[in-house]
Amino acid sequence: MHRIDSATARANANGDGKTGFHDNSDLPNQDATYFTPEWSNALQEEVAGVIEGLGLALDKSDNGQLLKALVQQFGEKKVLEDAIKDYKAMFEKDRERLDELESRTYEDTQIGELFWTSKHFATAAEVAEYKGYGTWQRALQGRVAVGFSADPEDHVDFRTHGKLYGEREHTLTLEETPEHKHSQDDVFDKFGSNASESGLETQAAGDYNKQPEEYGTGDLTATDWERATEQSRGGNQPHNNMQPSQTLDCWERVT
Repeated sequence: MHRIDSATARANANGDGKTGFHDNSDLPNQDATYFTPEWSNALQEEVAGVIEGLGLALDKSDNGQLLKALVQQFGEKKVLEDAIKDYKAMFEKDRERLDELESRTYEDTQIGELFWTSKHFATAAEVAEYKGYGTWQRALQGRVAVGFSADPEDHVDFRTHGKLYGEREHTLTLEETPEHKHSQDDVFDKFGSNASESGLETQAAGDYNKQPEEYGTGDLTATDWERATEQSRGGNQPHNNMQPSQTLDCWERVT
């Protein structure tokens, strides 16, 4: 491509050093600027080259081909550029979201839930520092966890959520002791070497359940019988109710 350079081209018509077209009416005996074959062909091929280069065949009846070609070219490019821009924005947003997720502390224990661990913490602040979130308080201190039961056959304590029950030690009441009767062995233990003097050595096995008034001469007196059968047994100490256990830390998250 080149600017018009015919003999009648107007110097500096389009700026310094840029020739152009002019009617030259202000110049005596000067014709208006005329085309040259070289310039006309250059202009023609420049325009045609753009149209054909963008995939369109020249159409003599269509004077809007250059515009169509440009719209097609730059319109598609604009769509592509916009799509790329949108994808970049989406990727950046996803990247920010992933970075936030990666840096966020995963709260695996929600408010009201329990955190069991074999690691021992002296204070709630140590738990919060270890977990990285929440405030905590000790839970089930000195107690064993039992699963809630919906079975109507189970004891009511098992069917009451949050129920506290049970004893570490318990002394049996009279009603809780097994039903039993005292035998002559208890009497021998009571009277020891004096048993023969009380006639115990002559008592037959079948007489063990006799009442005091049923014994004859030389047998235990009613007073001796009562003294023997009322003899105290046992140390009256509470027994251990706890199964073999291991202590673990249990913390409840409160906020």
